[in-house]
Amino acid sequence: MVRATFVMEQQVGHKTFYQNLRRFVDADQQIQASWSLVTYHEPGGLWERMRFLPAGLRGTLRGRSQVRRALSRSDADVFLFFTQVPAALGGQLTRRRPYVLVTDITPVQYDQMAEHYGHQPDRAGPLKAYKHRLNTAMLRRAARILPFSQWVRNSLISDYGVDPQRIEVIPPGVDIEHWRPGPKQHGGPLRILFVGGEFARKGGETLLAAFRALPRGTAELHVVTRTELTREEGVFPHYGMQPNAPELIELYRSADVFVLPSLAEAFGHVVVEAGASGLPAIVSNVGGMPEIIAEGETGYVINPGDSAALRGHLERLAADAGLRERMSRAARQRVETRFNGQLNAARTIECLRAAAGEAGVVAAPRAASR
Repeated sequence: MVRATFVMEQQVGHKTFYQNLRRFVDADQQIQASWSLVTYHEPGGLWERMRFLPAGLRGTLRGRSQVRRALSRSDADVFLFFTQVPAALGGQLTRRRPYVLVTDITPVQYDQMAEHYGHQPDRAGPLKAYKHRLNTAMLRRAARILPFSQWVRNSLISDYGVDPQRIEVIPPGVDIEHWRPGPKQHGGPLRILFVGGEFARKGGETLLAAFRALPRGTAELHVVTRTELTREEGVFPHYGMQPNAPELIELYRSADVFVLPSLAEAFGHVVVEAGASGLPAIVSNVGGMPEIIAEGETGYVINPGDSAALRGHLERLAADAGLRERMSRAARQRVETRFNGQLNAARTIECLRAAAGEAGVVAAPRAASR
């Protein structure tokens, strides 16, 4: 049996991936897993009390402390880092064991989306070049890199020179028994669902513009977000929803179509949840999101900010229940084959076993079934 330490970043969009992966890893008898969460914050901690330091620096120092504490205490055969940021924060301790990286975006790609994430890229110069060299070395040393999308794989190869043979795209999956389609209505307004904490970055204004252009009474819009919305006819905000919560799943099950017209997005785990729930999805052509959709079969891909195209697709779906049903079945089938959480977690475990084996760790045979 291989012992693995999972060092998991817990930024807002990453908690769902952690929860789903852990559910299946902890149930697998081929691996003994320990979990360390990188939150970049500890209430009342030393770094948090140093108010004279910028908040971003305090968070980085806390994250480094959390990662290095986890690695120094670990007796694992192999490490898994999600994302590459904790691996970089680990410094020399990262090299104590072979490591596998899982990521939804590269630093170069994040810099390209900086405007929408409130991120300030380093200016061209020695500091930027130094950080790129460090990231390049860290990525190339990884035993395996498991990006969420082909979009990230391409950046790893072209921007960092990572050996393609050590890269395998394994998208995040969902528990397809937990997330299932619900009964779909055949009368009444089209129920549109949007799930995105950062309403502006996720294309909320594009969606509102398209929704307002629909004939009155054609549709109703349900919005799951952290952003406070102004009251508006036909718009139903939902606040405080947690990943995998029963009330969130019920919103998916009761919807007819899912929309995420993001201006910037690395992947879009919520689009996978929509497919598992049998929802046609309309997404923007950013990041890895287009790879989730089979154009014209499970949904549509639009350009960021194109509210007219979004409105057209919504009108088509509102008018054609048969089209919605065909797309619903296709979306569910696509998730079952490509985004099955159990299967994708099993493949991740195989990559960890391979990395440990190449480093000289002999894995015990699979335990006999009972």
